[in-house]
Amino acid sequence: MQSKYLNTVLLAVLVLLVSSCKKFLDVKPVGKLIPTKAEELENLLNNSNTLDYHFIDNNRGSYYALLGDNFKISENQAKYQYVSTHPNIDRYAAYTFYLPYENPNKPQYAWDWGIYRALGLFNNVIEGVKELPGASASELGKLITAQAKAGRAWSMMVGTIGYGPMFDPNGPNDTKVLPYRTSANPNTPNPDLSTTAGAFALIEQDLKDALAATPNNVANPSRANLSAVHALMAQLYMYKRDWPKMLEHAKEAWTRSLAVKGGVDNMIYNFNTFYYKPNPNASPSPGTDVEVALELQGPDLLLNQSDNRENLFFRLSPSGTSHYPSQEFLDLFDKATDRRYQLFALKTLGYSTTVANVKYDDGVVTKYYRDSKMLGSQGITYPELLLMKAEASARLNDLGTALTDLNLLRKYRYSGANTDLANGAALSQDNLLFEILKERRREMPIGTFQRVFDIKRYVLDAGKPWSKTSITHNVGTKVYTGAINNANYSMRISNNVILLNPQWGLTPWSGTYDPTSNR
Repeated sequence: MQSKYLNTVLLAVLVLLVSSCKKFLDVKPVGKLIPTKAEELENLLNNSNTLDYHFIDNNRGSYYALLGDNFKISENQAKYQYVSTHPNIDRYAAYTFYLPYENPNKPQYAWDWGIYRALGLFNNVIEGVKELPGASASELGKLITAQAKAGRAWSMMVGTIGYGPMFDPNGPNDTKVLPYRTSANPNTPNPDLSTTAGAFALIEQDLKDALAATPNNVANPSRANLSAVHALMAQLYMYKRDWPKMLEHAKEAWTRSLAVKGGVDNMIYNFNTFYYKPNPNASPSPGTDVEVALELQGPDLLLNQSDNRENLFFRLSPSGTSHYPSQEFLDLFDKATDRRYQLFALKTLGYSTTVANVKYDDGVVTKYYRDSKMLGSQGITYPELLLMKAEASARLNDLGTALTDLNLLRKYRYSGANTDLANGAALSQDNLLFEILKERRREMPIGTFQRVFDIKRYVLDAGKPWSKTSITHNVGTKVYTGAINNANYSMRISNNVILLNPQWGLTPWSGTYDPTSNR
């Protein structure tokens, strides 16, 4: 694995740097960068491979999101799109809880193209700074090392949760999940698989190291500033259920962001100011919304840019527009006042096909267009940070602060003279927390791993209204139910990676991969 996949990383590095007339050693390890200054290493942090393909497939969707409760697949889609022709049959496998979800005999985008490739770039920066004379003591050397460690921490955090069980503060957390690779040398074997506890400890240390030298401001949020590192710390402690530390770092991230950005108006878009640019030539089909074909207009020209005002820590995300949102998801919204529903829940023509002169047509359906009208991010946004702060306050029974934070976001998302949560001050701790978590679900991208991670962590809130023990999906009259456990909600390492790493002691999967049999 190490040579095959790091060569991919190093080839990308080679292309990037040769184009800028940089130097490489033309002997083993192939592609090893010999920088003459730290600026050459800094270029690696601007490579899109540091932020792409984490739980994203080649057609830019994500099967992992189909394990959740945000989507539904129609009977026509199942029979004539997925089972017959779809290149990403793993999405159907996930929706019907057919294990394994991905074909184990094929490489994985999430690991091969996403996490592992990103680690290679981050590790090249970290080791390169150490090896370059004087770079470790320079301000730039410290800065890019800190940003590389923050990036590595995020990749490993989402990888550890996706490939393994959720962290349980009352459990052993001893399931072996992924290797926490820190070497850039392709001749260095992969380390042993880290346990959930071990990986979280390494993630925490990377983030603590990053706090020491990350800058207050960055040109683009694809690289972490100090606020982003504190937000990542808050997210880590959210998954660890350490509410005091979650609140501490969420507050620090929010306070620093206010100072850097100059106020909430520069951190969150007011959706009451958004509209669609009219197009007299648009001709929607009967029963559909013309807005599907129109361009969304906001207060700036950055809605489809990574540096739009809401992104604190940007990571490319899959699209969820191709799927039908579940009725449960659509029912979360107040259709009369929630601007997200009014702007993005649009009626369009659903899937249709003709087979043997018979037409199968889903007719007019509602799709959720937010991640196609605006550039989505599965990193951290300022609205998510505010909701993490609200959740931590509610978990610690500071209901006044939690409600204030929730109402602050609602000001930018709802219409009307009073956008505050009705009777919010009268709610119990559980009821207010439930409202915050519902707002979080409305706000997070519909098609990423994030909702599924939330489902996994809420299992530990047993008996609460937001906690589920299983997820049920329907295809026509057929019902598929998956218990929210390690078997159903953990990705497996592909066979080719297992075979190249016998030191892990894993057994390759054997069998016939045929999700179409699950119908």
